[in-house]
Amino acid sequence: MWLFLDYDGTLVPIARTPEEALPDVPLLDLLSGLADMPALLVTVLSGRSLSSLQTLLPVPNLILAGIYGVEARLPGKGVITRIDPARLRPTLEAVKSAWAQLIAGRDGFLLEDKRLALALHARFARQADADLVLAAAQAEAEKMASSDHFRVLVGERYLEVAPAAAHKGQAIEWLLGQYAFPGARLVYFGDDDNDKEAFAVVRRRGGIAVAVGQPYGSIQARYHLPSIERVRACLQGWRAAV
Repeated sequence: MWLFLDYDGTLVPIARTPEEALPDVPLLDLLSGLADMPALLVTVLSGRSLSSLQTLLPVPNLILAGIYGVEARLPGKGVITRIDPARLRPTLEAVKSAWAQLIAGRDGFLLEDKRLALALHARFARQADADLVLAAAQAEAEKMASSDHFRVLVGERYLEVAPAAAHKGQAIEWLLGQYAFPGARLVYFGDDDNDKEAFAVVRRRGGIAVAVGQPYGSIQARYHLPSIERVRACLQGWRAAV
């Protein structure tokens, strides 16, 4: 079996800032135990940067894929970045400057530079401010970032400019080509809009896709778990059963 896991909202609760969404010891122990199982490949596939995932999850044998699969640490293969950062930075710097001006003096916003992507968080802003700023920020991003090289990801009180290759479904297809694991059943757990692209690939390949938390994805994913605690319980059950 090849197990794919989102991080924020799937393995740990959504926090006020990305730096606050830390794994606890039981989660690290659980992932370590799963990654050590010879009949299982375990991948954390996240919108976070790879460097962030490596700091948060220092687990041997765990495949880590950041920026929706644009960069990855593959056991036995090292770190692979699928696009040249130098091609991205001028555009990202321009967007970053424009977004910084939009949120200047406003409370509840966070501008996150992931090196290969740029995210604007508005979860803790006033609704009216969030609506106004995110709409303006999206217009700026679409004007500056060519669709040939970038995509603009829109979520709940969230906006991101990322490489065109930042696509969890495409990342799964790419990862499947990195290891010889014929006949492996794919299982994917995810909680937000960016996971829908992964759900589609997993289901097309006869795998199991599980939406976590909000039941928005229950149709696309077919299965639904209401909480992070239920995800961990499910994973712990698999670990104990093998």
